[in-house]
Amino acid sequence: MVATRYRLKDLKLARRHIVKAAHRVADQEMLIRKLLRKGRPSGSAYALLSRLYDDQRRKLDRLKLIEAMVEVEAQSCMDVPRNPAPSAPPLAIVHSSGISLPDRQSATPCSAVDWRPYLV
Repeated sequence: MVATRYRLKDLKLARRHIVKAAHRVADQEMLIRKLLRKGRPSGSAYALLSRLYDDQRRKLDRLKLIEAMVEVEAQSCMDVPRNPAPSAPPLAIVHSSGISLPDRQSATPCSAVDWRPYLV
């Protein structure tokens, strides 16, 4: 088995692939809706949509794997304490309404638990 080391560059590329796959799926779904409105047969369009869904699922699985590997590498680098001084509490963003918002969950465009395609 070959050990692969992923970098942030690989993560960005995988995210781009996910976005492109989501666009392809959305375009195909629109095409199927148009065909259904016109009353034309859409069997081959559904077959292509099925393949696009499979492709999107594979790319999402790969993205999750790369995210996990990059996080593991980042955590192993973060385990070594650089500054022995006590750390400051996390900053909270305060808006004019006076409500503090929680920190961002993740920098990724999709969550590992529930993923919904989005359009840019």
